[in-house]
Amino acid sequence: MKWRAKRNRDGQQIPNCWITDSGYTVSECRLPEKRFTVTRPGDADPFAYLGSREEVVSVIRADMKASGVSA
Repeated sequence: MKWRAKRNRDGQQIPNCWITDSGYTVSECRLPEKRFTVTRPGDADPFAYLGSREEVVSVIRADMKASGVSA
């Protein structure tokens, strides 16, 4: 699974925010510890808050499998 920097409408890179090759948005935030939020393609709100990049990849793959989308 590949990630690239997410950009705003003006083409500027959004800090600590990425988009996967399958369209999921991942952002890093502090709540107070570091967490990654994951948002499905087309959704506005995150569906997962995770502690590591490995967990992010795992939950995205599981979500894609549950929705019938191939990785």
